[in-house]
This record gives sequence, structure tokens and C-alpha cells, in this order.
Amino acid sequence: MTGITIIIVNYNVKYFLRQCLQSILNSDYQGAVDIIVVDNNSQDGSDVMMENEFPSVNYIYNADNKGFSKANNQAINIAAQPYTLILNPDTILQEDTLHICAQYLDTHKEVGAVGVKMVDGSGTYLPESKRGFPTPLNSIYKLSGLSRLFPRSQVFNYYYQGHLSDSEINPIEVLTGAFTFARTDLLQEIGGFDEDYFMYGEDIELSYQIQKSGQAIHYLPTTQIIHFKGESTSKLSRKYLTNFYGAMGIYAGKRNKGSALWAAILRFGIIASAVVGLTRKLAKAILRPLSDWVLLFGATKGVEHLWAIGYHQDPNYYKSGEFNLIFLVLTLVAVICYGFLGQYDRRHNLKHLFYGFVLSSLAMLSLYSLMPSQWRSSRLLLMSLALLSPVILYLSRRLYNRLLFGISQFDTLSAKRVAIVGDTDSVEKIEQIIAQFSGSEAYIGSIGVDGQGDIGGLADLPDIVESRSLNEIVFCSKDMSTQQIFSAMADLGNRVSFKLANNDNTSILGSDSKERVGEWYTLDLFYKITQPFHLRTKRLLDVGAAVLCLIGFPLILLFSPSRGKIFANLFSVLIGKKSWIGYQKAVNPGSALPELRDGVFELTPLSKGISAHKTNLHYAKNYSTWSELSLLASYFFRKPRV
Repeated sequence: MTGITIIIVNYNVKYFLRQCLQSILNSDYQGAVDIIVVDNNSQDGSDVMMENEFPSVNYIYNADNKGFSKANNQAINIAAQPYTLILNPDTILQEDTLHICAQYLDTHKEVGAVGVKMVDGSGTYLPESKRGFPTPLNSIYKLSGLSRLFPRSQVFNYYYQGHLSDSEINPIEVLTGAFTFARTDLLQEIGGFDEDYFMYGEDIELSYQIQKSGQAIHYLPTTQIIHFKGESTSKLSRKYLTNFYGAMGIYAGKRNKGSALWAAILRFGIIASAVVGLTRKLAKAILRPLSDWVLLFGATKGVEHLWAIGYHQDPNYYKSGEFNLIFLVLTLVAVICYGFLGQYDRRHNLKHLFYGFVLSSLAMLSLYSLMPSQWRSSRLLLMSLALLSPVILYLSRRLYNRLLFGISQFDTLSAKRVAIVGDTDSVEKIEQIIAQFSGSEAYIGSIGVDGQGDIGGLADLPDIVESRSLNEIVFCSKDMSTQQIFSAMADLGNRVSFKLANNDNTSILGSDSKERVGEWYTLDLFYKITQPFHLRTKRLLDVGAAVLCLIGFPLILLFSPSRGKIFANLFSVLIGKKSWIGYQKAVNPGSALPELRDGVFELTPLSKGISAHKTNLHYAKNYSTWSELSLLASYFFRKPRV
């Protein structure tokens, strides 16, 4: 029996790494398996997890981020088994994946490397499972969208080998760096990955070198893996565009020296992707607030017209130009206030809507009172706008959710209908995580693996999903095989979102689509302070407190024992360099915490003997606007510690 060295490069995705390693350990492969994890300076506690949970794995921790190519080569150079698997940490293997790949190379000596069928977190096939070499023409077809219009065309979708069946074994040209199963001596002979590439493009170059050596590359759909797409870089970010198109430029230079067409295509790709990304971001950030602005202004115009006719008996009572200017400004202020308090966040509920109503009403009233008297034409219209705004924004958000997500609830998270597939003990633990992140009402019931759960058994899963209107399924990997999970995903298609609980049922991970970065939920690391609403209100309290200190500086001078520290840091807080409240400095920080600005005042221990890390953890997990206000009052007007 042959052996396999599995190489995983990790960077700040420890929960995905944990699940990936567990899927490897659950493999039915009978040969020797050496696992090497190369860590590119992760700051999320990956090193502690590896030491505590996977002490037998060869763990290499780099003091800096060496990039994908160099990190893999560190392990390729010491790989000792006949076969080597290059694997992303955000993947889940089937139990038979290693066996099928090793057996195929055992019996096909002309093949140097293989790739497998990959699906995303919704069970959808990932086209990068098989690819062709990029050329100027197929790059144009891909960038222009022609490859999507003609997905089965050898001409227009050669980049993703669209003419080859997704379910048949075939020779292909390019493997993905997420899963490359190759002969170790071949990888070492060609020198591993080309280190000219930092990130992206290195798998294309490796595939080229493998075939240049005379060995073939085959696509094996006889086994499959889940690829959650857990990378941390957005595909519309400047960092991604620079790395991706820079890598394509390196490849073009190596294969097509002096090609003006390649250079033009790459420049076009960078510009087009940047424009598309900017347009999407602007549309996402502006379109909904803009439409709400129009709705609020239109409603106010309607009230104005009715009041002018019904009360003043004159449809032209209000001067249209003056009215339009005043209420365009006031409705804009209202939309900004509602947006600040979460109207356009994914997590938003009626409580936040009420806060928005209060803040917008106060802001509009304050602004209105500062206007010249001849502009203050009607307090009734102002009151109507204030009272109508929460109703209109409530209905507009429900309509938006209906159009975008197919659900009509105000809060999309409350619209979750989750079932857990697993045994009783596992279900109880996972239910706690769901309650933290989505609310207890999101949990519909359990589905038994071998027997009956609260709402049925695994054999009846499609019927249960239909009858209970489920939109998310959590599989407990402790209680079922990966083959069972894949089979259930295939039966359901993309009707629901799929997530996996790890073997000890302390975390859930998954991703709804190939376009969305993988997400994870964990029982012990639910940080309220990471929610956009709380991040904004914390900043608002920082600025508000700083402004009040400026306005009421005589009171601070008279009554605050911390006056020196307050005025010394006032400007730093105003410009966002510091926050009034920050973490207590911990000697041994433990697990990673959400990043916050340095605090003018450090948190004090919850009680005697409580460590700094536990104090910080409590603050991040239980953060609220009211607790922040209490802390501000306490730190501003108490004697500083000696």
C-alpha cells in the first residue's frame, strides 16, 4: 500500500482547518498518511488549536506570510510519501477521496496528477474543478461573459473546459490549488510551485510544468469534496485584483513574452473588474437608501398635497421650491439616521427600527428648529414625516427582502428555519449555537440519522424540507459519514443552505455559495461587538462623549479625576485613532479577540482574580450601548487607579 503526504497552508481560518483535518482523519484510506500544516503567521489561535487538538500533525509556523507557493514548497521539500495532496483548509473530503485518487495513480502510470469534483456549501458544482490554460481569446470570452452564455462550448468556455462532462473522467489542463493530488517525485523534480507567484496563478504554472514533464493531468468525478471558499480576501477588493491580475501577468510573461494582446487584456481585466466591483459596492451602499429617500419624500409630498387641499383649501398653499428643498434635506437626514442604526444591515430588528425613529425624529426636529422662520412652514408635515418614516422603512425592507432573498420578514435572520441532522446529544449542543446567532425561533427541530428525530428521519429529508419550509440544514459530522452528507446534499440540490458541525459540536461552518466567503459560528466565540450596529454606536458614543467634553470642559475640569487623560487624548478619539474604552492589556491573550482601537481607559477586571483575557472576552461577547454608557460615566468620574 502506498502512502500520502497531505500539505495544507493555513492563514486565519482555524475552524475550517479543524473540520478539514477531521475529514482527513475520518478517511477510509489504509496507507500511511503524513499531514503537514504550514501556517503563514495566523493570528486567530490556530497554533494553540493545533497543539491541543492535533499534536500528531507536523505543524510549521512561519513568522511572516510567505505566500501560497513558498509555504507549500516548505512542505513539498520534506514530503516522504509517494503521493502528495495539496489541499486548502476550507475543504471537506469524502471518506473515499484519498483511496480513489491513490488507486487511480497506481493504475495509470502516465498520469502525474489528478483533481476531483468540487461543490460549494450549497452543493453546487464548482467549475474550477477542471480548467484549461488561459489564452488571450478564452480570457476575453471569460471577461466578456460569453463563457456563461455558452457553458458547454469548447470555444467560448474553454477556460472551464465546458465541453467536458462534469461527471466523466477526462484529461484536463489545469488543476486547482484547492485540491491537487500528485506524484511526490514529480513535484520535487519540477521544483514545486513557482515562487514568483505569491497568491493565485501558481496552480496554473504548476499544471503547465507537470505536463511539460510529459505527465498527464486527469479530472476524477468519481469522488468529490466540499470547497467552502473560506479565503479572507474579497474578490472585488484591491488586494485581490492586484494579486490575481498580477499573477496572470506573470503567467502571460512566462508563456507569451512580449505579447501586447495579453498586456491589453490584463489591463482591461483589472479596469473592468474594478469598475464592476465599484458599481456593485455603490449599488449595494446607495440604491436602497436612495429608494427609501425617494419614498419618504414622496410620502411627505402626498401629505403636503392633502393638507393643502383639505385644511388650507388651496392646493398651491406651500411654495413647491421651498418645500422641496426643506424636505429633501429632512428626509435625507432621516435616512442617514435609520441607516446608522442598522436599517441596511443584515441583522436588524424592530428595536433598531425604533432607535432609528427616535434618532431621526430628534435630528429632524433639531435641524428644523435651526432653519429661518420663513422656512418652518409646517410642524404638522414634520410630525407626519417622523411618524410615517418607520412604517415606510419597515415595508420597504420587507419588500427588499422578498425581492432579494425570497422571504418577506423584516429581519432576514429571523426568517431562518433551521433543522439539525444528528443524534440527541449533538442536537442539544448545536441548538445552543443557533439560538445565539439566529435566535431560538429559527430552530424548527431535529432529524434523526438512523431513527426519528423531532420532525422525522434522514430518509425523509426532502419531504421534511418541503413540508416545514426549511431553508438551512446543519449536519452533525460526528454522527454521520461524509458520503451520507453528500448524498443528502445531492437529493436536496440548492433549495437550502448547508452547514456542518464539527466533531465535538462546538462550531458550525459553511457557505451559501461560491461567491460568498465561508462563515463559521462557534459556541464560545459569539461577539456582539462585531455587529455593525454596535461598531457604529460605539464610534458614535466616542465622538459624542468627546464633543460633550469640549462643550462642558469646565465641568470636566472641576469634577473628573481623569481630566488630564481625557484632554490629552481628546483629539485622538475624535479622529478615530483611539476609543475611550479599550481592552485590558493581557500578558497571555489566549484566543483571538475582535480588533478594537486602543483605549484611553482599559477595562478593569470583573472581579478579583479574573484574568485580563476573561475580562476582555466578557466585554466583547456582552457588549451593549447601555453598558458602554455606564462604563464611560464610570471611567470619566472615578479616581484613576494607582
